[in-house]
Amino acid sequence: MSLRRIDVHHHILTPEYVEELAKVGVVEAGGVPLVQLERWKPKDSLAVMDRHGIETALLSVSSPGLCFGDAAKAREMARSLNEFAAGCARRWPGRFGFFAVLPLPDVEAALSESSYALDTLGAAGVGLLSNHEGVYLGDPRFEEVFAALDRRAAVAFVHPTVFTGSQIPSAPNAGSPVPTIQSSVLEFVFDTTRAVANLISSGTLKRYPNVRIILSHAGGAVLLFADRLIDRSEIVALVREAQAGRATPPSPETLERMMRAATEDAYELLRGLYYDTALSANPTVLGALQRLVPASRILLGTDYPFAQEVGVRYSLDGLAAYEGFGEEERATIESGTALTLFPASEPSVRRIANAEQR
Repeated sequence: MSLRRIDVHHHILTPEYVEELAKVGVVEAGGVPLVQLERWKPKDSLAVMDRHGIETALLSVSSPGLCFGDAAKAREMARSLNEFAAGCARRWPGRFGFFAVLPLPDVEAALSESSYALDTLGAAGVGLLSNHEGVYLGDPRFEEVFAALDRRAAVAFVHPTVFTGSQIPSAPNAGSPVPTIQSSVLEFVFDTTRAVANLISSGTLKRYPNVRIILSHAGGAVLLFADRLIDRSEIVALVREAQAGRATPPSPETLERMMRAATEDAYELLRGLYYDTALSANPTVLGALQRLVPASRILLGTDYPFAQEVGVRYSLDGLAAYEGFGEEERATIESGTALTLFPASEPSVRRIANAEQR
């Protein structure tokens, strides 16, 4: 089997990270006990990658992120995790790259860490959660972060997490209103969608078009609710002006025209994003994704080790079985999009890029 695939959704944990989470009562990630994952080692990933023809994995930190309730601890752990990931990329060149974890919602610390990770450690981009301590992407408090990423035309890998506000997610199955359903099953999907909705309605995607955003799990529920993820600010303002007697009430035709324009605007923004296939490689999702974007906006994701090796098989087998993609489109998804998205000078993809040119 030729090693050519690039996995953009591949996670890391370190014993120190798991230990620090346990100190604040966090022993699960999306309902999955961290004890099941704490023995993970980079060589475990390499073995799985070799078995499934994956040349490179871009490492990132999953939910629950740096939820210590302590800004200093979050900064310390962000640096530790980024150094660890960079060490993997140095030790196994061409096999690993990484998205830097940022100590948000501390904006100043996040800006400092992103500069260090991108400029010194050679990160391929940054990792963001759908919300950081209850602050969603698109919130004005994160404006400086997006401005900085936009200036760099940086890649931002967006991973879902649960919503517990400013509270540490230490309760069993934290964030899920249904105790019997793991929070990662539904809440992850919905929280990605909330983040995207806020990125659109806040105008963040328009203001910072150079940030190249990858959405995990094919964008969560974005594909289903795309018609609802619109910026209604102009419509709401017009209606309120009419209700206050300062303007003529808009006609149904006017409102319909504005709704259609806002919907098309939202679709255009969604078509500018990237989507990975982690736990999403089934005909229903892939069909919807294919109707929204071309293969050049889709990337392979496996969610290993959280999804275990079965998650890797699910993604690859699902892509292979989906009849809507031809051989060229599958190759684009499995490596081509990533080779375009990440410069060939990045250590994480240099070896494959050179092979492509030969």
